[in-house]
Amino acid sequence: MTIRIRRREFVTLLGGAAAWPLAARAQQPALPEVGILNSVVLAPVVDRLYAFLEGLEDTRFVVDRNVALEYRSSDGRPGALPGLAEELVGRNPAVIVCLTSAGTVRAAMAATKTIPIVFAISGDPTALGLVANLDHPEGNVTGAARVTEPLNPERLKVLCEIAPSERPVAFLLNSNAVPASTTNERIREMEAVAHAHGHELIVLDLAGRPDIVAIFAGMAKQRVGAFVISTEALFNVWRDQVIALSASSGIAAMFPNREYVLAGGLISYGADFYEHYRVAGTYAGRILKGEKPADMPVQLPTKTEMVINQKTAKALGLTIPPALLRDASEVIE
Repeated sequence: MTIRIRRREFVTLLGGAAAWPLAARAQQPALPEVGILNSVVLAPVVDRLYAFLEGLEDTRFVVDRNVALEYRSSDGRPGALPGLAEELVGRNPAVIVCLTSAGTVRAAMAATKTIPIVFAISGDPTALGLVANLDHPEGNVTGAARVTEPLNPERLKVLCEIAPSERPVAFLLNSNAVPASTTNERIREMEAVAHAHGHELIVLDLAGRPDIVAIFAGMAKQRVGAFVISTEALFNVWRDQVIALSASSGIAAMFPNREYVLAGGLISYGADFYEHYRVAGTYAGRILKGEKPADMPVQLPTKTEMVINQKTAKALGLTIPPALLRDASEVIE
């Protein structure tokens, strides 16, 4: 089934609908097809899809007019990605766009060596083995990536200005999604930041531990006062649950992007992810016009933003320092 989305229908989805597809119509064979492979449920990331469509339209490709979309999602089930990628490849689309996680890209790469692949993900594409060189990606893969793991020490530094004094702080990550060398280096940096601010750092690896409720119960038992959550797509699946558990347990949280804060989280510091989803849209459009992925450098973030939810801070009994409020890109009252 080809899913072709009009702008007004996508706006309707932004207004509250929770699931794709929005419309299913008989395919017009003349339209080139863009396959989309996503690893998480659509609702938490719908604005990103909208940014992608805007980028596509920047190159004069409008869904249901001169391009069609075919969407597949594993809805948080990584094991389903290879089969979904093969389904898309079987349709022989003009380009496959991989969203939210490196797992989508690996699945598409395993399924085809010839169809162009464009990604919009978190993480370092070279460290993840997706491309050999950012400037000259070679092969059939390119895209845009939020390489924001280096921001984790800075995220922790900001959080330590808010966290209850003398209580441990935690770092939640999924080691399956980040190379061990990168993880270890970042943890050492974060330990130094925590100790400099009088806190112990507790590292919690969620790889193979799907019970997020148990994770929060463990943090409460260890009297954790605040935590930094990493950027892997795994946490997007648990976004609302993590925010709710943070509130109910009274543990302050630093998130990697504004989506969490708009949904009720305390604070975020990270790259503007709308930027790189829009880049993925323009890259897909350029490929539709005949450009080759190997000639298109991987794009990295050009700006960061901090978003603070004052309502959440008050509910947690926390006072945000005036300097942080001045530095914030946005403060939600």
